[in-house]
Amino acid sequence: MAILLGMIFYFYGDNSYAKAQQIIKIKSTYISKTGGSADMEVFDMSERTMSDLLNSLAVVPMFVSSRLIVVKNLSTLKLEKEKIEKFIASVPDSTNIIIDDRSVDKRSVYFKTLSRLSGAKEFSPLSPHQLVAWIKKIATDNAAQIENNVINVLIDRVGSDQWQLEQEILKLSSYSKTITISSIDEMVVPRLSQTAFMMIDCIGRGDPRRATELYNNLSLAGEADQKILGAIIYQYRVMALVKQGGDVSDWQKELSISPYAITKSRNLVRNMDLAKIKKAYGLILSSDLSVKTGIQDSNSAMLDLIYNLSTI
Repeated sequence: MAILLGMIFYFYGDNSYAKAQQIIKIKSTYISKTGGSADMEVFDMSERTMSDLLNSLAVVPMFVSSRLIVVKNLSTLKLEKEKIEKFIASVPDSTNIIIDDRSVDKRSVYFKTLSRLSGAKEFSPLSPHQLVAWIKKIATDNAAQIENNVINVLIDRVGSDQWQLEQEILKLSSYSKTITISSIDEMVVPRLSQTAFMMIDCIGRGDPRRATELYNNLSLAGEADQKILGAIIYQYRVMALVKQGGDVSDWQKELSISPYAITKSRNLVRNMDLAKIKKAYGLILSSDLSVKTGIQDSNSAMLDLIYNLSTI
């Protein structure tokens, strides 16, 4: 997007990485055109008031031709239509505004008004295909190579979060310019949510030994049993929703599920009926109850649960 005087950019969506990269590009372009960052300012509206912002907009730059203001969390103010329109009208020709929103109600007047601006853009999570292409680009930018099968292992290990994936690729490419499964095994620590998914995959394939190994790895890494159980419950909840079908968008945002995770869950439940998922929920509830009532310690309960889930 080109920078024009008096331009209002409205960036929204759950892909914080892509938004941040776009904002960095705009800032870089602004600095190259103005020769500095003295007239760049950030307003976090969870800490500031609308009056603060309007007062800042009223200031005329004295030594530069334009200003750049980044406004975060404007949606938290729940502005009425009149106040939104007043805000838009108050942006002088000498000022460029970037409104950075994440959680926004698309049914609101606030969203409908700002999303009609020519500088409005939604940043959605990458699809599985886009994610693979992006990982290859990041590797190439760091003079490294990575094959598709290795990319799948990396995503399985850390998830689809681009912030973490970028850091892992930087680390791996510094270690070796050819990223392999072996280097991932050696250098990348799995996230709890991803390890829980791997555990459930093993459980679904009737492999309690490998699922137990993954659980023990989490325990050795210091993850609490209750937190591990919570991650398992979350994964089964996603599986149940995927199995029931319907409009994914109804619950995707609520649970913060990426398109990649949905695709994986669909593959996981392909040969699993809803009755088995319901039975799994019953086993999880019984396991949690046995710990809370003192019948079992949490470690024994988790080991029994893994075995019992594998036998469904």
